[in-house]
Amino acid sequence: MILILTSKQDVHADAVIRKLSQRGSSVFRLNSEDILTKYRFQLGISLKQDWFGSCTDQRGRQLDLRALHVAWYRKPSFDFEYEFGLDSESRRFAGAEIRSFFEALYSLPNVVWINPPHASDAAKTKFRQLLTAVDCRVRVPRTLITTDSEVARRFFLDCGEVALVKSIYTANVTIDGRNQGVPSMKIGPEEFYALTDQIRLAPVQFQEYVEKDFELRVTVMEDAVFAVRIDSQSHEETKVDWRMDAKLNGYSRFELPKHVSSFCVQLLQLQCLKYGAMDFIVTPTGQYVFLENNPFGQYLWLETETGAPLTDAMCDLLQRYE
Repeated sequence: MILILTSKQDVHADAVIRKLSQRGSSVFRLNSEDILTKYRFQLGISLKQDWFGSCTDQRGRQLDLRALHVAWYRKPSFDFEYEFGLDSESRRFAGAEIRSFFEALYSLPNVVWINPPHASDAAKTKFRQLLTAVDCRVRVPRTLITTDSEVARRFFLDCGEVALVKSIYTANVTIDGRNQGVPSMKIGPEEFYALTDQIRLAPVQFQEYVEKDFELRVTVMEDAVFAVRIDSQSHEETKVDWRMDAKLNGYSRFELPKHVSSFCVQLLQLQCLKYGAMDFIVTPTGQYVFLENNPFGQYLWLETETGAPLTDAMCDLLQRYE
Protein backbone atom coordinates (compact mmCIF):
# COMPACT_ATOMS: atom_id res chain seq x y z
CA MET A 1 0.00 0.00 0.00
CA ILE A 2 1.18 3.53 -0.87
CA LEU A 3 -0.04 6.53 1.13
CA ILE A 4 -0.51 9.86 -0.65
CA LEU A 5 -0.99 12.80 1.70
CA THR A 6 -2.51 15.65 -0.27
CA SER A 7 -5.62 17.80 -0.68
CA LYS A 8 -8.84 17.41 -2.64
CA GLN A 9 -7.89 19.63 -5.60
CA ASP A 10 -4.64 17.95 -6.63
CA VAL A 11 -4.32 16.83 -10.24
CA HIS A 12 -0.80 15.48 -9.64
CA ALA A 13 -2.15 12.97 -7.11
CA ASP A 14 -5.01 12.10 -9.50
CA ALA A 15 -2.57 11.27 -12.31
CA VAL A 16 -0.21 9.23 -10.11
CA ILE A 17 -3.07 7.25 -8.53
CA ARG A 18 -4.43 6.36 -11.97
CA LYS A 19 -1.01 5.20 -13.12
CA LEU A 20 -0.29 3.23 -9.94
CA SER A 21 -3.66 1.51 -10.21
CA GLN A 22 -2.85 0.49 -13.79
CA ARG A 23 0.41 -0.96 -12.47
CA GLY A 24 -1.39 -2.95 -9.79
CA SER A 25 -0.40 -0.94 -6.70
CA SER A 26 -2.92 -0.12 -3.97
CA VAL A 27 -3.08 3.54 -2.95
CA PHE A 28 -4.59 5.15 0.11
CA ARG A 29 -5.32 8.82 -0.50
CA LEU A 30 -5.55 11.06 2.54
CA ASN A 31 -6.97 14.51 1.82
CA SER A 32 -5.73 16.35 4.88
CA GLU A 33 -8.50 18.96 5.11
CA ASP A 34 -11.02 16.12 5.59
CA ILE A 35 -9.13 14.34 8.37
CA LEU A 36 -11.87 15.00 10.96
CA THR A 37 -14.87 14.48 8.70
CA LYS A 38 -14.00 11.54 6.44
CA TYR A 39 -11.31 9.51 8.23
CA ARG A 40 -10.92 7.68 11.52
CA PHE A 41 -7.49 7.16 13.05
CA GLN A 42 -5.89 5.20 15.83
CA LEU A 43 -2.25 5.28 16.83
CA GLY A 44 -0.93 3.87 20.07
CA ILE A 45 1.34 1.60 22.12
CA SER A 46 -0.05 -1.58 23.67
CA LEU A 47 0.49 -3.16 27.09
CA LYS A 48 3.09 -5.40 25.43
CA GLN A 49 4.91 -2.24 24.27
CA ASP A 50 4.10 -2.91 20.62
CA TRP A 51 2.88 0.05 18.60
CA PHE A 52 -0.17 -0.06 16.36
CA GLY A 53 -1.93 2.30 14.01
CA SER A 54 -4.52 2.48 11.27
CA CYS A 55 -6.57 4.89 9.21
CA THR A 56 -10.04 4.12 7.85
CA ASP A 57 -11.69 6.24 5.18
CA GLN A 58 -15.41 6.90 4.66
CA ARG A 59 -15.68 3.93 2.27
CA GLY A 60 -14.36 1.56 4.92
CA ARG A 61 -10.92 1.09 3.36
CA GLN A 62 -8.27 0.65 6.03
CA LEU A 63 -4.59 1.53 5.97
CA ASP A 64 -2.42 -0.48 8.39
CA LEU A 65 0.27 1.99 9.40
CA ARG A 66 2.58 -0.77 10.61
CA ALA A 67 2.54 -2.32 7.13
CA LEU A 68 3.12 1.00 5.37
CA HIS A 69 6.53 1.47 3.75
CA VAL A 70 6.26 4.59 1.58
CA ALA A 71 4.26 7.82 1.62
CA TRP A 72 4.18 10.80 -0.74
CA TYR A 73 3.94 14.16 1.01
CA ARG A 74 2.35 15.80 -1.99
CA LYS A 75 0.18 18.84 -1.26
CA PRO A 76 -1.65 18.70 2.06
CA SER A 77 -3.97 21.53 3.03
CA PHE A 78 -4.19 22.61 6.65
CA ASP A 79 -7.46 24.46 6.20
CA PHE A 80 -9.34 21.78 8.11
CA GLU A 81 -13.06 21.14 7.93
CA TYR A 82 -14.95 20.59 11.19
CA GLU A 83 -18.19 18.71 11.78
CA PHE A 84 -19.25 20.77 14.77
CA GLY A 85 -19.69 24.48 15.26
CA LEU A 86 -16.48 25.33 17.09
CA ASP A 87 -15.59 28.83 18.21
CA SER A 88 -12.38 30.36 16.87
CA GLU A 89 -10.23 29.42 19.86
CA SER A 90 -11.46 25.81 19.80
CA ARG A 91 -10.75 25.62 16.08
CA ARG A 92 -7.25 26.97 16.68
CA PHE A 93 -6.60 24.35 19.36
CA ALA A 94 -8.07 21.52 17.25
CA GLY A 95 -5.98 22.59 14.27
CA ALA A 96 -2.81 22.56 16.35
CA GLU A 97 -3.63 19.06 17.62
CA ILE A 98 -4.20 17.82 14.06
CA ARG A 99 -0.84 19.20 12.96
CA SER A 100 0.78 17.47 15.92
CA PHE A 101 -0.90 14.23 14.90
CA PHE A 102 0.59 14.60 11.43
CA GLU A 103 3.98 15.11 13.07
CA ALA A 104 3.52 11.68 14.68
CA LEU A 105 2.76 10.19 11.25
CA TYR A 106 5.89 11.75 9.78
CA SER A 107 7.99 10.13 12.51
CA LEU A 108 6.84 6.53 11.97
CA PRO A 109 10.03 4.42 11.76
CA ASN A 110 8.90 2.12 8.95
CA VAL A 111 7.89 4.78 6.40
CA VAL A 112 10.01 6.38 3.66
CA TRP A 113 8.56 9.83 2.96
CA ILE A 114 8.88 11.49 -0.42
CA ASN A 115 9.86 14.02 0.72
CA PRO A 116 10.46 13.76 4.48
CA PRO A 117 8.48 16.76 5.80
CA HIS A 118 11.08 17.79 8.37
CA ALA A 119 13.93 17.57 5.86
CA SER A 120 11.84 19.49 3.32
CA ASP A 121 11.20 22.32 5.76
CA ALA A 122 14.93 22.67 6.35
CA ALA A 123 15.82 22.26 2.67
CA LYS A 124 13.47 24.94 1.34
CA THR A 125 15.60 27.73 2.86
CA LYS A 126 16.92 29.24 -0.35
CA PHE A 127 19.99 30.95 1.06
CA ARG A 128 21.20 27.61 2.41
CA GLN A 129 20.57 26.09 -1.03
CA LEU A 130 22.83 28.72 -2.58
CA LEU A 131 25.57 28.00 -0.04
CA THR A 132 25.33 24.28 -0.80
CA ALA A 133 25.61 24.96 -4.52
CA VAL A 134 28.69 27.10 -3.92
CA ASP A 135 30.23 24.25 -1.91
CA CYS A 136 29.57 22.02 -4.95
CA ARG A 137 31.33 24.57 -7.18
CA VAL A 138 28.19 25.54 -9.06
CA ARG A 139 27.71 29.20 -9.92
CA VAL A 140 24.95 31.13 -8.16
CA PRO A 141 23.98 34.83 -8.45
CA ARG A 142 25.65 37.33 -6.13
CA THR A 143 23.11 37.75 -3.35
CA LEU A 144 22.47 40.16 -0.49
CA ILE A 145 19.81 40.12 2.23
CA THR A 146 19.87 43.31 4.29
CA THR A 147 18.01 45.94 6.25
CA ASP A 148 20.87 48.45 5.78
CA SER A 149 20.31 50.91 2.91
CA GLU A 150 24.00 51.81 2.66
CA VAL A 151 25.03 48.16 2.34
CA ALA A 152 22.31 47.74 -0.29
CA ARG A 153 23.57 50.80 -2.19
CA ARG A 154 27.13 49.44 -2.36
CA PHE A 155 25.84 46.07 -3.59
CA PHE A 156 23.69 47.78 -6.20
CA LEU A 157 26.64 49.77 -7.49
CA ASP A 158 28.80 46.63 -7.62
CA CYS A 159 26.09 45.04 -9.79
CA GLY A 160 26.28 47.90 -12.30
CA GLU A 161 23.13 49.64 -11.01
CA VAL A 162 20.82 46.85 -12.12
CA ALA A 163 19.58 44.10 -9.80
CA LEU A 164 16.72 41.82 -8.92
CA VAL A 165 14.54 42.26 -5.87
CA LYS A 166 13.21 38.87 -4.73
CA SER A 167 11.28 37.56 -1.78
CA ILE A 168 13.48 35.59 0.61
CA TYR A 169 10.99 32.77 0.48
CA THR A 170 8.53 32.82 -2.41
CA ALA A 171 5.25 33.10 -0.54
CA ASN A 172 1.83 33.92 -1.93
CA VAL A 173 0.03 37.18 -1.27
CA THR A 174 -3.55 38.25 -1.88
CA ILE A 175 -3.90 41.33 -4.09
CA ASP A 176 -7.38 42.56 -5.06
CA GLY A 177 -8.83 39.29 -3.82
CA ARG A 178 -6.52 37.17 -5.99
CA ASN A 179 -3.94 34.84 -4.46
CA GLN A 180 -0.68 34.96 -6.38
CA GLY A 181 3.04 34.45 -6.08
CA VAL A 182 5.45 37.30 -5.41
CA PRO A 183 7.33 38.04 -8.66
CA SER A 184 10.99 38.87 -8.97
CA MET A 185 11.51 42.47 -10.12
CA LYS A 186 14.38 43.90 -12.14
CA ILE A 187 15.22 47.40 -10.96
CA GLY A 188 17.45 50.21 -12.15
CA PRO A 189 18.65 53.38 -10.38
CA GLU A 190 15.26 55.12 -10.33
CA GLU A 191 13.47 52.17 -8.71
CA PHE A 192 16.33 51.39 -6.35
CA TYR A 193 16.72 54.88 -4.90
CA ALA A 194 12.94 55.14 -4.47
CA LEU A 195 13.16 51.94 -2.42
CA THR A 196 16.07 52.76 -0.11
CA ASP A 197 14.03 54.36 2.68
CA GLN A 198 11.91 51.21 2.93
CA ILE A 199 14.77 48.74 3.23
CA ARG A 200 14.88 49.12 7.02
CA LEU A 201 11.22 48.08 7.34
CA ALA A 202 11.87 44.41 6.56
CA PRO A 203 14.75 42.29 5.25
CA VAL A 204 15.13 42.75 1.49
CA GLN A 205 16.86 40.29 -0.83
CA PHE A 206 18.82 41.59 -3.82
CA GLN A 207 20.53 39.51 -6.49
CA GLU A 208 22.66 40.47 -9.44
CA TYR A 209 20.72 40.31 -12.67
CA VAL A 210 22.11 37.41 -14.71
CA GLU A 211 21.60 37.68 -18.46
CA LYS A 212 19.75 34.67 -19.86
CA ASP A 213 19.81 32.72 -23.07
CA PHE A 214 17.10 30.45 -21.67
CA GLU A 215 16.05 28.86 -18.38
CA LEU A 216 15.70 25.31 -17.13
CA ARG A 217 13.33 23.51 -14.80
CA VAL A 218 15.02 20.30 -13.71
CA THR A 219 12.80 17.72 -12.03
CA VAL A 220 14.78 15.17 -10.00
CA MET A 221 13.32 11.98 -8.57
CA GLU A 222 16.16 10.44 -6.57
CA ASP A 223 18.57 9.48 -9.39
CA ALA A 224 16.26 10.20 -12.35
CA VAL A 225 16.83 13.68 -13.84
CA PHE A 226 14.49 15.38 -16.34
CA ALA A 227 15.37 18.81 -17.73
CA VAL A 228 12.99 21.09 -19.61
CA ARG A 229 14.15 24.16 -21.47
CA ILE A 230 12.04 27.28 -20.90
CA ASP A 231 12.36 29.88 -23.65
CA SER A 232 11.54 32.78 -21.38
CA GLN A 233 13.39 35.44 -23.38
CA SER A 234 11.02 35.43 -26.36
CA HIS A 235 8.46 37.73 -24.65
CA GLU A 236 8.91 40.86 -22.56
CA GLU A 237 6.40 39.61 -20.00
CA THR A 238 8.53 36.57 -19.10
CA LYS A 239 12.12 37.82 -19.49
CA VAL A 240 12.61 38.62 -15.80
CA ASP A 241 10.30 36.03 -14.21
CA TRP A 242 8.99 33.29 -16.52
CA ARG A 243 6.14 32.52 -14.13
CA MET A 244 4.42 35.84 -14.87
CA ASP A 245 2.77 34.39 -17.98
CA ALA A 246 3.89 30.78 -18.18
CA LYS A 247 1.67 30.03 -21.19
CA LEU A 248 3.78 32.33 -23.36
CA ASN A 249 6.94 30.28 -22.87
CA GLY A 250 8.14 27.60 -25.21
CA TYR A 251 9.02 24.30 -23.50
CA SER A 252 11.18 21.45 -24.78
CA ARG A 253 13.10 18.46 -23.45
CA PHE A 254 16.76 19.24 -22.76
CA GLU A 255 19.84 17.13 -22.14
CA LEU A 256 21.94 18.42 -19.27
CA PRO A 257 25.71 18.25 -19.22
CA LYS A 258 26.89 15.44 -16.97
CA HIS A 259 28.33 17.76 -14.32
CA VAL A 260 25.01 19.64 -13.94
CA SER A 261 22.97 16.43 -13.81
CA SER A 262 25.35 15.01 -11.18
CA PHE A 263 25.03 18.19 -9.09
CA CYS A 264 21.22 17.91 -9.12
CA VAL A 265 21.36 14.36 -7.75
CA GLN A 266 24.04 15.35 -5.23
CA LEU A 267 22.00 18.33 -4.00
CA LEU A 268 19.04 16.09 -3.20
CA GLN A 269 21.32 13.73 -1.30
CA LEU A 270 22.83 16.60 0.70
CA GLN A 271 19.34 17.88 1.52
CA CYS A 272 18.12 14.38 2.52
CA LEU A 273 15.40 14.57 -0.13
CA LYS A 274 14.17 12.24 -2.85
CA TYR A 275 12.35 14.79 -5.01
CA GLY A 276 13.17 18.28 -6.15
CA ALA A 277 12.16 20.86 -8.78
CA MET A 278 15.23 22.97 -9.55
CA ASP A 279 15.58 26.20 -11.50
CA PHE A 280 18.65 27.26 -13.51
CA ILE A 281 19.63 30.08 -15.83
CA VAL A 282 21.75 29.30 -18.88
CA THR A 283 23.65 32.43 -19.87
CA PRO A 284 24.43 33.54 -23.45
CA THR A 285 27.98 32.22 -22.91
CA GLY A 286 26.66 28.79 -21.86
CA GLN A 287 27.19 29.02 -18.10
CA TYR A 288 24.74 27.22 -15.80
CA VAL A 289 23.59 29.33 -12.83
CA PHE A 290 21.66 27.62 -10.03
CA LEU A 291 18.73 29.55 -8.55
CA GLU A 292 16.77 27.26 -6.23
CA ASN A 293 15.26 23.88 -5.44
CA ASN A 294 11.59 23.52 -4.51
CA PRO A 295 10.99 20.28 -2.54
CA PHE A 296 7.26 20.56 -3.33
CA GLY A 297 7.48 21.86 -6.90
CA GLN A 298 4.86 21.17 -9.57
CA TYR A 299 5.76 19.11 -12.63
CA LEU A 300 2.58 17.95 -14.40
CA TRP A 301 2.42 20.92 -16.79
CA LEU A 302 5.91 20.03 -18.04
CA GLU A 303 4.69 16.54 -18.92
CA THR A 304 1.76 18.05 -20.80
CA GLU A 305 4.01 20.48 -22.68
CA THR A 306 6.88 18.12 -23.55
CA GLY A 307 5.80 14.52 -23.04
CA ALA A 308 8.48 13.99 -20.38
CA PRO A 309 7.46 10.81 -18.46
CA LEU A 310 7.31 12.49 -15.07
CA THR A 311 4.21 10.71 -13.76
CA ASP A 312 5.83 7.39 -14.64
CA ALA A 313 9.01 8.45 -12.87
CA MET A 314 7.12 9.40 -9.71
CA CYS A 315 5.34 6.03 -9.78
CA ASP A 316 8.72 4.31 -10.23
CA LEU A 317 10.04 6.13 -7.18
CA LEU A 318 7.04 5.25 -5.00
CA GLN A 319 7.03 1.62 -6.08
CA ARG A 320 10.77 1.36 -5.43
CA TYR A 321 10.01 1.63 -1.69
CA GLU A 322 6.62 -0.08 -1.70
